[in-house]
Amino acid sequence: MKKLFVIALAMIACLSLAACGGNSSSKQGGKQPATADVVEAVASQLTFKDELMTLEDKMVSNIYNLDEEKLAEKTVRTSATRATAEEVSVFKVKDAADVGMVQDAINERIEDQKIAYENYVPAEMSKINNAAVYTNGNYVILVMADDTSKVEELFQAQF
Repeated sequence: MKKLFVIALAMIACLSLAACGGNSSSKQGGKQPATADVVEAVASQLTFKDELMTLEDKMVSNIYNLDEEKLAEKTVRTSATRATAEEVSVFKVKDAADVGMVQDAINERIEDQKIAYENYVPAEMSKINNAAVYTNGNYVILVMADDTSKVEELFQAQF
């Protein structure tokens, strides 16, 4: 009888923990927007010198070192002419534990852009050096633009 009681208590504890774990998505209001929608919402409120184009998945894989199996979705818009370092990228991982992987890939991207632009177009270095990176749950955003002061507010408003 004692064993049955202990097992029942353990099951209740597990169910309680599972229920609490479910509430972590309510931190985001339960809203899980498409990455393309987040990019559009943020990019449409910022000013860019160049037109931004959406990269195909293969091109994203070429510039970001990410484990595709861990990504739920991604949208990357970069300078269409490559004359500027302007970019708005949003990644959604399947498991929040993998947000760090995306942040590492974004840091690599920023370093690569520094190398690419420091002698090519040095005026773009301020965009790269002041890149905005924010997270919300399973989402991570990177914005490189002249003015990134509204990025966090615009990004968080999507959730």
